[in-house]
Amino acid sequence: MKKILFLFILFITLGANAQNNQIKVDLFDILVLRTLDVSYENQLNDEASIGLSVFINFEDKDAKFRYNEDFQITPYFRQYITNSNGFDFFGELFGTLNFAETEEKTENDVVVEESQNYSDFALGLGAGGKHVSKNGYVFEFNVGVGRNLFNSKISRQFVPRFGISVGKQF
Repeated sequence: MKKILFLFILFITLGANAQNNQIKVDLFDILVLRTLDVSYENQLNDEASIGLSVFINFEDKDAKFRYNEDFQITPYFRQYITNSNGFDFFGELFGTLNFAETEEKTENDVVVEESQNYSDFALGLGAGGKHVSKNGYVFEFNVGVGRNLFNSKISRQFVPRFGISVGKQF
């Protein structure tokens, strides 16, 4: 965990000299799913950006709907395609290191299969749109899906990526 935090701080520090840095929080995840998804993005030029998203799931395991993943780190690259009515639309390539726990399976109140912790890495594609106001406030929506590559016997096959985020450009 310390290594992950170190990499996150290093990533932010390297991009601190640029004028187009953004910090965003996914409101959809906070309000609907009781999760926290915070993103840092560095605008490389008018057409591309790189970013890092950290996701933490606070939802109870027995909730009717929740992300399977308990924790994710998602670096991403965005290529901006068009600019329409103040919105920049983009395509996204991302990778996500995700950590989760499988469900415990029971039959007639007898545990048939114990839950297991796992980690996996997924590659995925996404798309979305972003608006940056004159004052530097950011509104963004995105959707995407990634496929886990390594623990196919334990982990879920697909990892979703979607949200509605707000933030600030500095």
